[in-house]
Amino acid sequence: MGRHAGFLTAASALGKKFSDDGPHLIYLPERTFVLEKFLAEVKATHERFGRCVIAVSEGIHDASGAPIASLLTKDLEHDAHGNVQLSGNGALADLLCEEIKSKLGIKRVRGDTFGYLQRSFIGCVSDVDQREAREVGEKAVQFAMWGARDGSVAIKRTGFYSVDYELLPLDAVAGKTRVMEDEFIAPSGTDVTDAFRMYLRPLLGSGMPDAFRLRHNPVAKVLQPGH
Repeated sequence: MGRHAGFLTAASALGKKFSDDGPHLIYLPERTFVLEKFLAEVKATHERFGRCVIAVSEGIHDASGAPIASLLTKDLEHDAHGNVQLSGNGALADLLCEEIKSKLGIKRVRGDTFGYLQRSFIGCVSDVDQREAREVGEKAVQFAMWGARDGSVAIKRTGFYSVDYELLPLDAVAGKTRVMEDEFIAPSGTDVTDAFRMYLRPLLGSGMPDAFRLRHNPVAKVLQPGH
């Protein structure tokens, strides 16, 4: 997800526990995507770790602003406004996988496209998000009852993590997108900064599910060659 803003894709960085965990590379629409640079970074990462996990926003684009998905294929749907349909069809992931296979010779490549998963998976929900979603709804009813006011309820941070709710005019938010600030994106363009991690961490509430690794204990070979 992320036609113009990479917040959700960038949030994948907080799933890392160990230094060599994926995602190893993160590509956001706030930065220009160069296919040759992408392939070089994938190659270097794969050679270093023996694997490469990549998180890509659907809206990555070239220097002219053209979506990469539209440059790699012509068989994409368009919505009612004439915009290229980027979400849910898996085309971008398939196309990047094919580029990696054909240009880098890496045989095992798989692309997974998230569509409904991040919108509906109730098995991993932030308690902060649950509470704020309900409070936004309550505030919307209150604003409507206190004078039939039109607008959109916004969540505004008032401290490291405390929030207030305010009513904004619809013309102040409709059709507008907040993109990730430069301070949130690492100079490499393929990772996030500690400032972004600090910004995002409170939204996780009680935290991410813990991940573990099996310890590598060598086992002596029992069978002899030919047995």
